[in-house]
Amino acid sequence: MKKFLAAALALCMTSAALTSCGNSNSSSAADSNSAAANSQASDSSAADTESVSDKLLAEYPASTEKIDVKNGATENMIARSVINEGDTSRLAAKLDYALQNPKETTKICFIGDSITAGSGANSSTNQYVNQFKSWWEENISFYVDVTNAGIGATDSYIGVHRAQRDALEAKPDIIVIEFINDADDEFYESCMDSLVRMCLEQDNNPAVMILEPSTEGGTSPQAAHLKVAQAYNIPMISYHDAVMPEIEAGNFTWADISPDNVHPNDDGHVIMASLLTKFVGNIKDNIDSVDKEAKAFDTSTVAPTGDVFADATIGSRQTEDTVKTTDEGTFTDVTTFQKFTDGWGTTTGGTIKFEITAKNIGMIYYMTVDGKSGVAAVKVDGEDVATINADFTSGWGNYAKAQQIYSSDEVATHTVEVTVVDDAKPNFQILNWLIS
Repeated sequence: MKKFLAAALALCMTSAALTSCGNSNSSSAADSNSAAANSQASDSSAADTESVSDKLLAEYPASTEKIDVKNGATENMIARSVINEGDTSRLAAKLDYALQNPKETTKICFIGDSITAGSGANSSTNQYVNQFKSWWEENISFYVDVTNAGIGATDSYIGVHRAQRDALEAKPDIIVIEFINDADDEFYESCMDSLVRMCLEQDNNPAVMILEPSTEGGTSPQAAHLKVAQAYNIPMISYHDAVMPEIEAGNFTWADISPDNVHPNDDGHVIMASLLTKFVGNIKDNIDSVDKEAKAFDTSTVAPTGDVFADATIGSRQTEDTVKTTDEGTFTDVTTFQKFTDGWGTTTGGTIKFEITAKNIGMIYYMTVDGKSGVAAVKVDGEDVATINADFTSGWGNYAKAQQIYSSDEVATHTVEVTVVDDAKPNFQILNWLIS
């Protein structure tokens, strides 16, 4: 049964804290896709998260003394960050192989947003991804190939669609997933569900972990992500649960670990990296006694949200099997922004038409601060489904934003028409299509 996502829904979307790629000192916000699915995580999911966090906090309480964050995370911060230990056999297998074969290269991929890209750190050396790489070189093997697939202001909705291209094609042995820009709701649970499942299904049996950051007020998509981690029994490490109880206890302030409302500063990146290295290091230290059998993914495992975005991919001018331009109209510019290439752009308004073969369709478009980008109306199979506003005047910077515009239960070929409706602001860029 077809489900059209009307323009009225787009206007009511939940606001999520989308992080800026270019300016770590800017607070940033943009509409999420959460209203396109269910707008809130279930009460039981939130209760489960609180229960897990509360139990860990009771066992590993906040310090009774001030903490100097320059000394890194305390033992209790590290202990309560392990919000879901999960099945570590795949991770142990990769560690054991690296230790036994120190000149064989281990491939590690971090996929996420601007935190993973390194925003907030004063140098690349201080970024948590590179700190983890340095730890691996010093403690496991110098032969390690780390891919940083962080893109600022993106979420797991974009992430699940770009994962095959940006992360999985290289066949990583270990995958760390981080997306603070998700909302804590069922839409993003479904995005994370499909992303984790896609990673686990790879034939080289990669170890998969979720890393959970936090915003200044403690907001995070932790409940939604934890539900996925528990369903697939994978490790989930919570920076949120490490730092927020100490801040609430007055042991240090948010400003001690962040230059803004979301990105870690150098000390925050150190803490974030240490949570990962302590978790992985503990498995290394007990490698002779832990399960090291890397089992293939059991495809009968029930997807908690139904694997909505199975086979997700990016559509561009180069993927005519899924996205065919039937009438380019005025959208003759070939667009590129960050890793979103071979898109369609116009500076004179107008209309472009496509045939898109998919079950679900989303658009990545270019939000700009120059006051020249306008509003576009989208039709699918002749019906109005969305109104998209690419104007971000006075915002923190240009960025790629995604919106789901159509969802159905089966794959079919659809006609899609995009028309710029704001004559005063004729610029509009479709960076890519999100196809699943």
